[in-house]
Amino acid sequence: MYLRQTRFGFEKGHFDKVTSVASNLVGRMETTAGLHSISVVKMSETEGQILAFYSSREDMKRGEALYLSALSGALPFITLAPDAHEFEVAWMWERLDQ
Repeated sequence: MYLRQTRFGFEKGHFDKVTSVASNLVGRMETTAGLHSISVVKMSETEGQILAFYSSREDMKRGEALYLSALSGALPFITLAPDAHEFEVAWMWERLDQ
């Protein structure tokens, strides 16, 4: 499992617009091979992060078009340049019976 963590700044009071961009991309998310999940996290009134989990590093690289679409859609509300980092996930627990 691999994680792309992207921290970003947004205009105060506009976090709902950032999550709206993500909601509009759900169809693309569903067809992106190897994409496990994406979470958009509000860290403060002006900072957030995106956590995107992929099955493999190759899947994460192939998912770059989705990533760039999300960033370009949210660009009007972003105040700090996105700062992305990629990690190998060493351990993850997941509830499967929901």
